[in-house]
Amino acid sequence: MPDVPTKSESVDRATDGGTASTLDTPAGDPTELPGSTGRYSFGHEIARGGMGVVYRATDTAFGREVAIKVLSARYAPDSAAARRFADEARITAQLQHPGIPPAYDLGALPDGRPFLAMKLIKGDTLETLLRARTDSREDAGRFVAAFEAVCQAVAYAHAHDVIHRDLKPSNVMVGAFSEVQVMDWGSPRC
Repeated sequence: MPDVPTKSESVDRATDGGTASTLDTPAGDPTELPGSTGRYSFGHEIARGGMGVVYRATDTAFGREVAIKVLSARYAPDSAAARRFADEARITAQLQHPGIPPAYDLGALPDGRPFLAMKLIKGDTLETLLRARTDSREDAGRFVAAFEAVCQAVAYAHAHDVIHRDLKPSNVMVGAFSEVQVMDWGSPRC
C-alpha cells in the first residue's frame, strides 16, 4: 500500500492512502495537478506512489503549508482503491503520536477522487541519510536515537491494533532538528 519516497520535504505520504516525501524526479503527469479545492491551493508534486500523488499545498483557512495526498487519476472515485485510500486516511488520523504525522482533513476533489491533507514534514528519509554516510559508524548515536523513535511510534500503533506492514528507511523522515516521523500508515488492524 505505501509510497516509495526518496528525499526531503515529506508529508504523511499519501498515495495508497498513507504518507509522502519529496522525489528528485520531476512531477508526474501534469494533467493530474488538482489546482484548488477551495480551501487548499495545490503547489508542486513532492511524492508519487503506486496509488497516489502527494502535493505541497496551502491551507487557505489557516495560511499554512500542508501536504495533500490524492488518489491517482487512473483510479475511479468509487473504486476499491478509493475505499482503501479513505480507510488508510481514517486509520492515520486515529494515530495521535509525536512520531506519526497528523492528518488534518479528508475530502474529495471536484472530480470525486479522495484526498488527505496532513502535516508537511520537511527533512530527509532515513534511507537517504544512511546512504549519505561514508562510514557505517558515522553519527551512530543519531541513528540509534532515530531507531528508538521509530520503535516508540510503532509500539504506539501496535497498542492501538494498527500494524505498518511496510516499515523501511524510506518510510521514515528525519527533520532538521532530528525529529523522526514514521510515514505511510493505514495498514489493516491486527
